[in-house]
Amino acid sequence: MLFSLLLFGVLNFSHGEVVSTGVGLVKGQVVTSRQVQIQNLLETALYEKANKPQFKLLGLDSKAFNKATQEVLLESVVALEAHNFNVIQISPEELNQANARVNRLLKNNPVWKSLQVSSHELEQGLHQKIQAKKFIDFRATSSVLPVTDAEALRYYNENKIKFENLPFENLKENIKSYLSRTQVERRLKDWYDVLLSKYQVKNLIAEM
Repeated sequence: MLFSLLLFGVLNFSHGEVVSTGVGLVKGQVVTSRQVQIQNLLETALYEKANKPQFKLLGLDSKAFNKATQEVLLESVVALEAHNFNVIQISPEELNQANARVNRLLKNNPVWKSLQVSSHELEQGLHQKIQAKKFIDFRATSSVLPVTDAEALRYYNENKIKFENLPFENLKENIKSYLSRTQVERRLKDWYDVLLSKYQVKNLIAEM
């Protein structure tokens, strides 16, 4: 019943119609498709490295939208966790720089205009995104543990075929870097799973 109530809703704007549907829940709070579209456009504006990033609305039935929804749900709970533990500070300069970049890239963009994002929504969206990214970086850094030569050698011996008989000493540092990065990714994934459970996250798109 809750899902059917959340699923359909149309927001009428002067620039047209943007369908807004309930696509997720975080501790009972609805995350809408409009929020996902906004955060996806902000992600592109702030972090896409292409010279001319492409700004477009994602089709609600696309894999890209499902992926973006999961990313926004995760971003939401990471930002909540950062706020609750008060471990991440965002300076006014950081927000001003992000705001300036978004305005430069999106202010006159018809896709962005169609969403009619208020200044308050923009500030909240930027704060959430920056806070989540900084907290993930903090967690990743604190999750790094040194990989010993013995661990690297064991991995080398277990995967000799793919190393094509190259000497261990030539590969040791690369193997240690790879194992360290893999361990961080695994710890982050475990942490994400804990947060998704803690904040009772539901991806309603995935449940369709």
